[in-house]
Amino acid sequence: MKRLFAAIGMLALTAGLATAQDKAALEKALLANENKINDAVAKGDKATFTSLIAPDAWSADGTGIMKVSDFVAEFDQIKVTSWKIVDPKVQWVDASNAIVIYTWTGAGTFQGQKLPTKTYVSTVWTKKGDKWLAAYHQESEAAKPPAPAPAKKK
Repeated sequence: MKRLFAAIGMLALTAGLATAQDKAALEKALLANENKINDAVAKGDKATFTSLIAPDAWSADGTGIMKVSDFVAEFDQIKVTSWKIVDPKVQWVDASNAIVIYTWTGAGTFQGQKLPTKTYVSTVWTKKGDKWLAAYHQESEAAKPPAPAPAKKK
């Protein structure tokens, strides 16, 4: 009987480790896809960008809420000269949905206006069939630091 319980325990432990390894591999793949999307935007690569985005995806940023397909139509109006993903994290909602969260730093323009140099970003990734696609993307410009207090007169 002890051997049976030991065998069941080992199976449960092995399954738990495999699940953790699968999750770690998925997180690595989601972060790689987030990098691919940013690189596609910087390079103006619509094909790569749209291959990673759900056809019915939405986004929200300082310019408003839009269908991602509308953003693709304006792809030629964005010029990214540098970018970096800082401190990325993955928050799991369930086995088929995860949120990639990070700080984006970079430079460029959109419709002739400077891009914020620092934004807080989240992308909801969802598994559709056997493929993970970005379903929702949000960006919030980092607040400017407060002005220093005026010097006190002596």
